[in-house]
Amino acid sequence: MNSSDWLAYFRQNQRDRRGIAWHEGIRLDPPLRVPLARSLARFQLGESSNGAHLKYRARRLVRRTGDVAYADAIDLFIVEEQEHSRLLANVLRRLNAPLLCHHWSDSLFRLCRHLLGFYEEISILLIAEIIALKYYGAVREGCGAPVLEIVCEQILADEKFHVRFHCERFHDVFAQRSRPVRAAWWWALTTLFAAASIVVAWDHRHAFRALGGSALEFLGESWTNFLAAREAIFSGVPFARGAAEQAPSGLSSSHRHFPLSPA
Repeated sequence: MNSSDWLAYFRQNQRDRRGIAWHEGIRLDPPLRVPLARSLARFQLGESSNGAHLKYRARRLVRRTGDVAYADAIDLFIVEEQEHSRLLANVLRRLNAPLLCHHWSDSLFRLCRHLLGFYEEISILLIAEIIALKYYGAVREGCGAPVLEIVCEQILADEKFHVRFHCERFHDVFAQRSRPVRAAWWWALTTLFAAASIVVAWDHRHAFRALGGSALEFLGESWTNFLAAREAIFSGVPFARGAAEQAPSGLSSSHRHFPLSPA
């Protein structure tokens, strides 16, 4: 999809939100409540940025590319991330759990984003969204609370398209870059993803265990999603969560193919 298509998608998605029966409350098994609330609070903080820095950079990019629709789509992407923060805040209030004002992992994440260029910042956001796919999937499958399950389903539906949105942009941008630049970018992205996924696996290990999973399971499935994103960037095939969902062949001739890998 081009930038105008994505802008239309985000506008429609603002109207197609799931209804959530907050009045039903959220009841979790006692062994799950504390570790999950602590874990969700960290993700809620991560989703709470106002996105001013990214919006400013996107508007500067328009001066070079003239792609106003992409900057407008970035604005609506940020709105969806803020909506995730609001949903998670509602969950935490119903669990009588405090919201976090700061956490070292969030501070490090924001610092890395702001120190780098626009597409490097988008790369870091892409990493966070790939990680979120497995995280919210694990919460949905293990929480046993219908209201929280619906919240996770809404966030997952959004995040899958956020990953696709960024992957398609990278496919377009890096088709114009030299092979060494593409290889260096992919090496850096892989290294950052490895570090970030390990940190999240360790930091949220108690929640994963209480949900009936494990940190190792989280790592394994997150890497599967990361490789699916790699395929989407390299080939132009729309991202689908998990490698098994990727179309292996039969691509439309409208998709451009180019070698990003160093091999």
